[in-house]
Amino acid sequence: MNFQSYPHDTQQCAMKIESLSHTTDDLIFVWDPLVPLEVDERIELPQLDLVSNETGDCTQVYSTGNFTCLEVVFTFKRRLGYYLFHTYIPTCLIVIMSWISFWIKPEAVPARVTLGVTSLLTLSTQHANSQKSLPPVSYIKAIDMFMSSCTVFVFLSLMEYAMVNIILGDMVDQKPPDENLMRRITRKLTIRRPRNANSRRRNGGDVTLQEAENGGFGDPEGEPRIMPAGPPIPHAHHQHPHHAPAPPPSSLGILPKYGSTPNLPKSMATEMKEAREKAILVDRFSRVAFPLSFTVLNLLYWAVYFEW
Repeated sequence: MNFQSYPHDTQQCAMKIESLSHTTDDLIFVWDPLVPLEVDERIELPQLDLVSNETGDCTQVYSTGNFTCLEVVFTFKRRLGYYLFHTYIPTCLIVIMSWISFWIKPEAVPARVTLGVTSLLTLSTQHANSQKSLPPVSYIKAIDMFMSSCTVFVFLSLMEYAMVNIILGDMVDQKPPDENLMRRITRKLTIRRPRNANSRRRNGGDVTLQEAENGGFGDPEGEPRIMPAGPPIPHAHHQHPHHAPAPPPSSLGILPKYGSTPNLPKSMATEMKEAREKAILVDRFSRVAFPLSFTVLNLLYWAVYFEW
């Protein structure tokens, strides 16, 4: 039997009726010229359809003489219904399921990777199950070509997300500075007059900034106070107690990281936006290219093997 076109194959099975001990001098088999062979219509095979039968003479010639022989060749065509509902349609649905990742946002790494890997493993299991009822052969069968092509499509959908992730780069992990954090840092860098006048102590001109109740450097949210990191600030006696000079921001021990580069958040946001637009463009292209290519593959496959 040849399984190169399996499960679209057509098999021929021959049956011979031959004399064992009588030569043609004693016995001759002849087909009925009117009805050589009758096939019971109630006979039905679960996986094969009897297409036709041919009768003939196969008289054998041996050294001991000629022995009469009759031959009938049955032609069977494999039924495709079982394979259509248990192999082809589920496989196509698995491939289509892998395309759902093209509609998932690029930042959803676990969702897209899990969907691709699950589709690939499921398709591999489906391919293995389709080979259980066949003898191991060394040539490629029609179902192998279809299943392998579907596996390539699922694998390419997984590689498509790898390309999207490369386009995004590390931008997904980088987040622009929080605006609330910027305002809080700016508020801390601004010297406020404490409500309690005792919060300032004059000891040899040293100035100690302490946390005031909802009005000084302390934050009502319970954040730590800010102490001066530079040398003591001399206090001018002719100035009013409530108008002490404010120390520079660098002396507070906090580096104005975002303030020194005010364009960094905007630049980072622009880069993230451009990278995400490129990634979405790849996804949009895949939404059209993958279904179109898979449709062409199915048209070619069924056009070649449908007539078998």
